[in-house]
Amino acid sequence: MKRRFLILLSTLFAIAAITLVIIQITQMRESARMSDNLFNISVNNSIDKVFTQLDQMKVEDYVSQKERYRVLQFRRIDNMNEKMQDILRNNSELFYDESRIQFGISTQDSAIVLPKANLTDQEKNALAQYNTLLSARNRLISTNKYSNEQYRKLVNDHSIDPTKLNFPLLDSLIREELIINGVDITPSIGILETAQDTLYYCSDASDSSKMRATPYKYTFHANGIVSNENLYLVLVFPSSPIILTSDANKYTVLSIFMIVLISALFVFSIRTISTQRKLDEMKTDFISNMTHEIKTPIATIGLACEMLQDETINSDQASRSNFVNIINDENRRMRVLVETILQSSKMANKNSSLSLKEIDLNKEVMNALQSFQLSIKNKNGLLETDLQPIEGILYADQLHISNMIHNLVDNAIKYSTSQLHLQVSTCQEGQWAVLRVKDHGIGISKEDQRHIFEKFYRVHTGNVHDVKGFGIGLNYVSQVVALHKGHIRVESELGNGSTFIVQLPLV
Repeated sequence: MKRRFLILLSTLFAIAAITLVIIQITQMRESARMSDNLFNISVNNSIDKVFTQLDQMKVEDYVSQKERYRVLQFRRIDNMNEKMQDILRNNSELFYDESRIQFGISTQDSAIVLPKANLTDQEKNALAQYNTLLSARNRLISTNKYSNEQYRKLVNDHSIDPTKLNFPLLDSLIREELIINGVDITPSIGILETAQDTLYYCSDASDSSKMRATPYKYTFHANGIVSNENLYLVLVFPSSPIILTSDANKYTVLSIFMIVLISALFVFSIRTISTQRKLDEMKTDFISNMTHEIKTPIATIGLACEMLQDETINSDQASRSNFVNIINDENRRMRVLVETILQSSKMANKNSSLSLKEIDLNKEVMNALQSFQLSIKNKNGLLETDLQPIEGILYADQLHISNMIHNLVDNAIKYSTSQLHLQVSTCQEGQWAVLRVKDHGIGISKEDQRHIFEKFYRVHTGNVHDVKGFGIGLNYVSQVVALHKGHIRVESELGNGSTFIVQLPLV
């Protein structure tokens, strides 16, 4: 079956790879041709729209800000001239009566009332309006540097010097129309006079040399704002997007599917191989650790039994009691190991069930610590407890909670230095019962902290191999906490010990 599976897997890889290559070659050829055509069409449409908008604008809208003020001044002059002409037409009997009104060289110079001329109130008002407009118009003419010929050419014929264009407006119109037409690439924009090879404007100085060679070159329309046939609007794009047709999209979708298939097969293969290798390593480590863990207490019990058979030792009550305690400790140690393995196996098979009842967390902690008194004493260790009252009710499985506390304390002792200092505390924080087990041992690195609750994972201790264990204790603890809908976390630094914090919900 394994050989057939590998053959099938290899065949799928080969088919997918060949298909992908064929599809990619076909797609690249088609998309390259279509993208250039569609991109050019979109850019051309955008520039046509820009020129159309410029043609429909007033002259003061597309000239530079510096020139706009002057243009508006001349528009005001035109408006004043029209109003003055209206006053002349509506009051022709007054203004063309040389016995009452005297003009300069023309009616645009001055209008003075002759002495002894009798004017009605309406005629006086018309003359006052005319002179007011005339004075204001003359002041505007004297402050504006444009000649009448320049103004007429600019406003009526739309003939403008390229340097006087409103380039920010031109930039804005071009970029807006490109986006509307589906071109989201921002180009560099320039105004080029080809006859004299003069670049009047360049939005990006780094592209000035490219402006002269770019294929995106558009002459201003004959009825547009500039009448110079050698003047061009030029665009420089950093790159061209790939614009695909519906047929090309089908190739793309199929190509993506094949890529995903190949990736999935590759990932599946690697993960399978990696998982199998990891399982083999964990199985080997587990068997090795379990053998050493169980072999040590068996050897100790055997040695103690042999010593008890010695008549000289058997007659010494203190020595006999000491060896009996050793047998009890090692027997308890093997029982805990076997219980931990069985409970972890049940949880892994999802056959674990909780027998919930009201328990006293402080009492369970004291019972667990009692069984470690001898181990702490043998290490000349210091045990500090701070068990505060917990007012809430804790419903939990007594056996699992007891095993959880035992594992945490056992770990704290095993990974402590020769000078054991263990601190165990409980308290209530809101609706949580909190247990803290702190040691001053070797600590846990940041890398190990991410994996310590994984099954069979053991903290690396360098060249030191005197720490025994299966790598399932903390995994079992985390599963017990999870089944009780609690939380567990660790705070630790290398060389500064570790603190395991367990939170269990209260009702």
